[in-house]
Amino acid sequence: MLVRTFVLQPITIGMAPEQKVHSDDPIGTAAYRRTWVGIPVWLWVDGASESTWGPLTRTATYGGVTVTATAAVRTLTWSSGDGQTVNCGVGTRFNAAAMADQLAVDSPTCGFRYQRTSGSGTFTVSASTTWSVAWTGGGDSGTIAMPTTTSTAQVRVGELQSVNTANYGD
Repeated sequence: MLVRTFVLQPITIGMAPEQKVHSDDPIGTAAYRRTWVGIPVWLWVDGASESTWGPLTRTATYGGVTVTATAAVRTLTWSSGDGQTVNCGVGTRFNAAAMADQLAVDSPTCGFRYQRTSGSGTFTVSASTTWSVAWTGGGDSGTIAMPTTTSTAQVRVGELQSVNTANYGD
């Protein structure tokens, strides 16, 4: 009964590069995020809380037996939308100011690189958290698997190409 009172929510996806609609808009306000083939995508849990990451602990007494239960994320699986998956913890937030000169640096904890474009559409990035609850009470203990929570974001993956030209005679 105690576990039924838990409200477990999907994480908020943190992802870099971020996308703006206009230069003065807050980051993340576009309908989709944008990146390019071969560029590192950093992933993290944005604003982790007890209801999105845990631990979430509650105690209650039922029929004279006191039960304590703690819910926590057991695994976080990211899907890139193009077939890649990675399992990570909360990840590392991208710091644009500190990393401005290192745009090709992979996240130290969680991320991937797209190997192809999304064409004229987008890929759906998903973050699925698998929860479990550890409980004790009345001299017993155990673990209860909880439903998976999932959040998604759209990302458009483009391709950058450059042309080198020689400027002879200058």
